Amino acid sequence: MNSLLRYISSLFSQRNLTLKNFAFFLLVILCIQYMPLEGRTISPIKVVTMAIASLVLLTHLRVSKALGIILLYILYILFTAYIVHGDTFRASTVIYKFLFFLTYVTFYNLVWKQEVLEMDEFITLLKRMIYVLSIVLMLQHIVHFLGIQYFPLLNMYTDLSDRGLSGNSITYEPSTFARVMGVLYYAYLKCNEYKQGHVVTIFQILRGEHRTVSLLFFFSMFTMGSGTAFICLGILSLYFLRGAYMLFAIPIFIGVYYALSYFEVRQFQRASVTIEATMTGDVDEVREADGSASTRIEPVLNTIHNIDLNDVDTWFGHGVDYGKKHRFDKDKDMIETISDYGFIAYLLNLVLVFSCMIEFQSLATIMFFCGVGGTVTNVSYCWGLLMIFTCVRYFHKQKKLELLETENEEDDEETDNIEKE
Repeated sequence: MNSLLRYISSLFSQRNLTLKNFAFFLLVILCIQYMPLEGRTISPIKVVTMAIASLVLLTHLRVSKALGIILLYILYILFTAYIVHGDTFRASTVIYKFLFFLTYVTFYNLVWKQEVLEMDEFITLLKRMIYVLSIVLMLQHIVHFLGIQYFPLLNMYTDLSDRGLSGNSITYEPSTFARVMGVLYYAYLKCNEYKQGHVVTIFQILRGEHRTVSLLFFFSMFTMGSGTAFICLGILSLYFLRGAYMLFAIPIFIGVYYALSYFEVRQFQRASVTIEATMTGDVDEVREADGSASTRIEPVLNTIHNIDLNDVDTWFGHGVDYGKKHRFDKDKDMIETISDYGFIAYLLNLVLVFSCMIEFQSLATIMFFCGVGGTVTNVSYCWGLLMIFTCVRYFHKQKKLELLETENEEDDEETDNIEKE
């Protein structure tokens, strides 16, 4: 075992090069799903990658917030899943969950503790991911026009012809594609904001260096055939509603809204109806409005309606896979983390998210609750998105430190000038 750890360590000994590439690889592999190689459920490629990441964590161990929270979380899960609900314990499910958490610690430590990433390189990665995902979508559109619905080489396994123009690119399904693209573009906007020192305006996104990436992003969101894409666009629109720019942005968004309504864009209508149904809080209305979206919205609404803090099982859960067994059960289908491991586990998840990944007062918080159901699960793309948020938070912190250093230097110069006088 020691020799294996030394070997893994030697592979990543040039940390400024190889560890950086490994961090990027982790982020990319968790965001995409190329089904010809990975399958449609648990990807063996991701499992091997996460196992390697766990070894990298051991060989480049750093004490960090993420490590402390996740170790506490692992101990709690072992307690509730093995001791409290030992009759339902499934080692494979629990180990798979731990692999995601340990992989995240590895990524967090590479970014925050070993500082292997630079903002310009991260922005370049975001752009390239948007380029690749968009180009694959275009190729899928061409194949669709040729009347071909099943084409594994282009990651096409599902007949989406009933949606009109649509595609899933290198992800599992269009709704997943929408979430990934939404977070990629959000991160692109935020990092460029930190880089230039001010908000990227609605007029800048279609000019200069931002033009190509923005056009590809909007093309993908409007043609992937997902109602979730329009929800993501609605959330992203909030980024531009700041200060005086609101006077220009609001009329533009109102115009787009009425144009989409006038032309009766099916996915936009689905998104609108789903939002309206969700606002009522009625699970049956959500299910009737959009069966696909309801699978992610129902557990949240059911949790709000059914959670009983006086029930011991609410705090410690019902055991491994309880949530899956009772999916679509109106009285029992709650947020999976709470169903399986209890409200304490869910609180630990939120502590991890808002301590290491997301700043609470940000659009990322809305994306977290609307996009991934406000929880951390055994779903790979969710972890990829959380890694992107982690990078955004890191670069925001770096920008704050730079501004603070600049202010201190200016104060020192003023003090020196006063002393000379």
